[in-house]
Amino acid sequence: MAPVSQAPRRYFIEFNGAMLLYLAALFGRVYAVHLVSNPVLKTLILLSPIPFVCLGAWAVVRFYRRMDEYHRLQLLESLAISAGVTAVVTISWVFLEDVGFPHPPIWYAFMVLMACWGIAACYFGWKDKVSEGNLSRALKSVAVTWIIVAVATAAYALIASQTGLPWSWPILWLFATFVFLVRMGFFIFSKKFKSC
Repeated sequence: MAPVSQAPRRYFIEFNGAMLLYLAALFGRVYAVHLVSNPVLKTLILLSPIPFVCLGAWAVVRFYRRMDEYHRLQLLESLAISAGVTAVVTISWVFLEDVGFPHPPIWYAFMVLMACWGIAACYFGWKDKVSEGNLSRALKSVAVTWIIVAVATAAYALIASQTGLPWSWPILWLFATFVFLVRMGFFIFSKKFKSC
C-alpha cells in the first residue's frame, strides 16, 4: 500500500486520467455514432462515456481509502456541505420554475454539487494553512488561483467568440475546471507538497 503522502498524487493521476478518457469518449461518440448503422453498436457508442465516469468514481473511493482520518473527515464534511447546498438549490429551483425560470437539464445539479464540493475542499485547505499560521500565504494562493482561472476562462471565451470555437456555458465551465485542475496539479506535484 502506498504511503498517505502519495495519495493526492495518485488520485490526481487516476481521476484525471479517467476524466480524460471520459472527455475523449464524450466527444468521440459524436463523430463515431454517424459512422455506424447497426443500432446495437450505436447504443454502445452513445453509452461509451459511462465506464469512465465509473472509473473516476472508483478513483475517489481509492483516494478516500488512502487518506488519513483527518483528511477523510474533511472530505466527508465537504461532500456533506455540497450535498446540502445542492439539495437547497435543486428544491428551490422547482419553485423558481413555477414563476417562469427555465427548466435546466439534470446534469446542472451535478455541476452545482461539484462546484460546492470544490469550494468546500478549498475552504478546508485554506483553513488548514491559516491554522498553521500561514494566513498571508493562504490568501495569496487562493487569490492567484482564482485570478488564473478567471483570466484563462475569459481569454478562452474571447478567443472562441472571435474564431468560432464553441463557448457555451457548459464548455466554459469545463475549461475553467481544466485550468483549476492544472493549477492543483502544479501544487500537488511541486516539491513543496508533502502530505495529503
